[in-house]
Amino acid sequence: MLDAASSGLHPAAVITQLAGKYGVSERCLWSDWQRRDKWVLVILGLEKYADFGDMVGQRLNAVQKAAWSIYLKASNDNARVGALRTVLAALEIHSDIVQTQDILDRLDKLEQVAKKDRMRSGGLLY
Repeated sequence: MLDAASSGLHPAAVITQLAGKYGVSERCLWSDWQRRDKWVLVILGLEKYADFGDMVGQRLNAVQKAAWSIYLKASNDNARVGALRTVLAALEIHSDIVQTQDILDRLDKLEQVAKKDRMRSGGLLY
């Protein structure tokens, strides 16, 4: 879902596509999308997806560049509004990724501190 949205597709289009592909309700997928702040953390934390954040960031930058180009060259207000909405959606996704990475970094630091504390106390947990 995040991968498709990062390519510039509107979440409604992504959800419609995924509902048909996997045979789940759009309502269920919308619920997942609304709770993405919880599952993005898990995805980015998986070693298998270590480069996922960088890839998504690159795609988001490309989407924004294309949207700004459309905005500047558009001959009508509807196209400009659509381009700006795309830019805003990309910024929202990028913000989610940055916040998630920050949380992951903080969790790593907390785990390191906890490990040092356990080693100092002789490995005993109280």
